[in-house]
Amino acid sequence: MLVVLLILWSSVLVGFLLRRWPQPWVSKLLTISIWLMLFIIGIEVGGNEVLVESLGQLGAEALLITVLTTLCCGAGSLLLWRRLQPKEHDSLRKAERSATSRFSLRGLWTTMHESIIIFVCFSGGCVLGYLGADAYLPNKASFYSLCLLLVCVGFGIGQNEELRKNFRHIKKGFVLMPVVTIIGTWIGALLTAMLLTDRSIADWLAVSSGFGYYSLSSMLISEVRGIELGTVALMYNVLREITALLIAPLLLRVFGPLAPISIGGATTADTTLPTISRVSGTQFVPVAIFHGLVVDLSVPLLVPFFCAL
Repeated sequence: MLVVLLILWSSVLVGFLLRRWPQPWVSKLLTISIWLMLFIIGIEVGGNEVLVESLGQLGAEALLITVLTTLCCGAGSLLLWRRLQPKEHDSLRKAERSATSRFSLRGLWTTMHESIIIFVCFSGGCVLGYLGADAYLPNKASFYSLCLLLVCVGFGIGQNEELRKNFRHIKKGFVLMPVVTIIGTWIGALLTAMLLTDRSIADWLAVSSGFGYYSLSSMLISEVRGIELGTVALMYNVLREITALLIAPLLLRVFGPLAPISIGGATTADTTLPTISRVSGTQFVPVAIFHGLVVDLSVPLLVPFFCAL
């Protein structure tokens, strides 16, 4: 774990020192490293007969924690919205009425194509692993793919100046949004631990602390706590992102305009941002970007912390 953190934060430092010289190729390499990593995880899962037999159970666990964290984050975002905007219920009702008109299937591929590619890479790896490809997988292939991913992620964090810029464009109270998301997610994880006692509380907190950041969190967990828990983390984080994309209008109606942001977790600065803009309204875009960046930065800190417990 110490090596992993050293690689990550050394890359952050390098990215920060080179922030005046953007390197756009790093983002492309990041995408490739994510696909490669998920493909390798798929091979390892497919080559493990015990895991293959328990994929249904692991999927059910991932679905349960997704539902519970969604409900808890939604409730928390509703409380924050009512506290910050007690006299603006008319704007909320207006947003609710127009949510359906702003949200349509047009452009759904644009927002979900990455999730589809993820599924293809992971499932394709599972098939090859089941057919015996794991025997040809280089030793420590997953660790080296993780190192590549960490270098790209850290470099991108170091060069990212959007956090400071977007902080200036949001109301003071909305700074609490990342806190609401993190606490709501942890409450959902604790409820999951109460219902599924086969795993420790630390395991569920580690899984939930990916906040939709499926690539980095699942790989960190796989390396430290095992491929089984890493698979649960991958399924959970992908399901969380898909939930934010597909049922955003319903989340708005039930929990208010901040709910799609909270449930989107670490993805609200990129993949779920167009959906949030259409459903909650463009006035919430700065909040969503700020929220996504802060939650995103918390993942490399929180996941290793809970994995070490």
